[in-house]
Amino acid sequence: MVKAKSDKLTLAHVIGYGCGDCGGTIVNYMVAGFMARYLQVNLQVNPGILATMLLIWNIWDAVNDPLMGTIMDMSFAKAKPGKDKFRPWILASIPIIMIGMIAFYSVPSKLDGFAMVAAAFVLKIVYEAGYTMMNIGMGSLLGNMSKNDNERATLSSARGFGATIAGMVGGFLISQCLAKFGTSNEGYAKTSMVLAVVGGIVLFLHYFLTEERNKANPAQIQEKTEEEKNAEKFKISDIWNIITKNRAFLALVLHSISIMGVQALSQGATSYMYIDVLKNVGMQGYYSVLSTGLMIVILTAAPILTKKWDLVVIIRTCLMIGFVAFAGLLAYALMTEPMNAWVFLIWFALASACVTVSVQMQWGLVAESIDYNEYLSGKRNEGTIYGFFSLSRRVGQTIANSASVLIIAGIGYDASLTNAGLDQAPSTIAGIKIMVIACPMVAALLSWLCFTFIWNINKDVRAKMAEWKAAKAGK
Repeated sequence: MVKAKSDKLTLAHVIGYGCGDCGGTIVNYMVAGFMARYLQVNLQVNPGILATMLLIWNIWDAVNDPLMGTIMDMSFAKAKPGKDKFRPWILASIPIIMIGMIAFYSVPSKLDGFAMVAAAFVLKIVYEAGYTMMNIGMGSLLGNMSKNDNERATLSSARGFGATIAGMVGGFLISQCLAKFGTSNEGYAKTSMVLAVVGGIVLFLHYFLTEERNKANPAQIQEKTEEEKNAEKFKISDIWNIITKNRAFLALVLHSISIMGVQALSQGATSYMYIDVLKNVGMQGYYSVLSTGLMIVILTAAPILTKKWDLVVIIRTCLMIGFVAFAGLLAYALMTEPMNAWVFLIWFALASACVTVSVQMQWGLVAESIDYNEYLSGKRNEGTIYGFFSLSRRVGQTIANSASVLIIAGIGYDASLTNAGLDQAPSTIAGIKIMVIACPMVAALLSWLCFTFIWNINKDVRAKMAEWKAAKAGK
């Protein structure tokens, strides 16, 4: 573990924290973007069975996320002062994530029938168990690493940069590996090994470079009265209070359901766009590089823009620009056949970069909603809040992942045509275009509505929170 030489947040801490979302996203990129196609086209799982599997997986994930966060909050309350609370969970998750993903893309293809489906079902749960352990631990770690608002903002930006870089690395590696190894079962297995190793190394850097700097002082704990200790204990009713009283958190939850759920429909069809419509799977890697470059520019400019505008205003503006850009691209795609691959790639990257600002910059807002929760209730409950925020991401994906498989089948996609090197029907091609472009367009609009009409932390609220913090510190 890195030992801070001063009381300030070090560059190593910032890089290490960014490695968390970077490593996790690199690994998860292949699961999120290629799992459904692998199961449907390569393993030829029946669409109805696959949709049911996706539904069950996501329902479990939806329960697993807040459950993991609540378990962490409850177990950490009993931990001895001076001990790390989150980093041990992160370290334990790394081998589970790596082994789970490699096995998922290797073992089922060697089996047939029910055994194949059962193996895929169980191995996906194993992978998700590790990923949830890492993701909730990483999100909760931010509060234990930072000591003031500026440090929280710095770490939130680092997480955004990490995820952005991971999008480039993951997208490029996957597309190039599949182009080299092929989209056969063996090609997917080899690609998963590459992604698991790269992602695992980055996740270990996250563990190694981070430090829990806010550890409880035993003497301070003894000085608290029993009444104060009981007031700070986690209660199940805290969950209900967070959901019903924290309006800022509610806006984030609804935004997350919208942006993750509706965009998941697009993501589920992205591989079909590059393989079946544009006829060039390797171009997806160039899209990842371009979109990442655009996101880096936006994230770099964000701290400068926040000196003049509120972060939520910046997010709302980017969402509306993205909505308009996607609307124009949809009109172009439906009126043009064949569609120019480079025009689509550049246009889609520009629109996606604007919309993705809300995803990459939301972590600063989550941290602010935690401060707001402490202001309202006197309790931070980082693990529970991050767990339920992660739940909101899963809720949208639960519906979208199952729906995307059924929609692909519903628009007439025929895997045998692709396997035989033949084109899909024109109506199927049009359906894929609509899924890929219209879904993020709708997601941008829904997210914009959440931040425009529900989010309630403004300058006045921040001033009251600052006064409350100052009064609390002065006691």
